[in-house]
Amino acid sequence: MMITIPQIKFRIRWFSSVFVTFLLTAFSLGAVAHAASIRFLPLSEEIAERKIGLQDGSRLTSLVDINVRKRTKAYACKFGAKPLALVALDRERPNGKPSAVEIVVPPAMKSPLVLILESPDHPSGMRTIVIEDDSGDFLWGSLRFINTTEKPLVIRYENSTKAIPAQLKPIDVVLAGEARNIGIQFFSEADPNTILYSAVWEHDPNLRKLVLITGQADPSRKELKLGIIPQDRRVKD
Repeated sequence: MMITIPQIKFRIRWFSSVFVTFLLTAFSLGAVAHAASIRFLPLSEEIAERKIGLQDGSRLTSLVDINVRKRTKAYACKFGAKPLALVALDRERPNGKPSAVEIVVPPAMKSPLVLILESPDHPSGMRTIVIEDDSGDFLWGSLRFINTTEKPLVIRYENSTKAIPAQLKPIDVVLAGEARNIGIQFFSEADPNTILYSAVWEHDPNLRKLVLITGQADPSRKELKLGIIPQDRRVKD
């Protein structure tokens, strides 16, 4: 049977439309879910001693290596298809299911590190902050500060100062040059004359240090307590 020109044009348009839809669907699916890995770091001994799992869709994986002094191993998961969740395996809701808190990972993040904090008001007793841990963002030789207090702080180091806000936002201090000792001081934005912490630290271009700033357990004391988690690029995870 002879095919007329209008029929040919219609079939070409139909094929083109289907092909474009297929490509858009493929790209959309690729953007929605992609395989990657994620690490965890508790910010207190109380969290580190708990039973916690990673919920990835229908899969639940127990975190077996939680430690306040170092990151966990990299856990494989899929980002984007469904929100990840941190499950409190040692706590249950009234419906008999363990309590959980979502883990929100920004799409562009290359090497997410989940910081786990205590949250008495949440059924799971936890809250999470996800930060970029890729060495292209968190440079070797640098210090990354996270202020877990409710007060804006300022750090003084060598001949510089830098504000450390109270919004749990990671703030980096990048130190150049060879290994050496550096003086570190902290004070409150509201009271720059009262030193809350003072020490001499070692700068090593092969180390990067994640520094968690907390207050003392005794509220009558003003001094800050710092937890330092170093990582050495010469040591393989």
